[in-house]
Amino acid sequence: MFKLRKAMRQVELVEAELQPETLAGDLLDRSANSVTNMLDRFRADEIAFERNIADLTERLRQTRVAITAFESAGAIIDGGKQPVEATPKKIGRLVPRAVPAAGDAIVMVHKEIRA
Repeated sequence: MFKLRKAMRQVELVEAELQPETLAGDLLDRSANSVTNMLDRFRADEIAFERNIADLTERLRQTRVAITAFESAGAIIDGGKQPVEATPKKIGRLVPRAVPAAGDAIVMVHKEIRA
């Protein structure tokens, strides 16, 4: 029913054998490498995100320009659908009568120079 245990032999351990194989310096070095790698990765992610934001910002700007252009084109097309007035509006005089003719001004300047 019960098995008999074999007797265990005596093992002697020295204090040096009980210390872990990795020294504290190795652990610190690995931790420092791990932190450095994570920082490098996060900095690379930051640069990639900034590039993506710049690309998306430019695409947004171009989209807004296109929207403005097509809204203007749509307004022109809609304006073309309006009925055209049969009688054109009369345009008044573009130059007022009080302005001297250009030739008279030149003659007056020459007369002043000769005098």
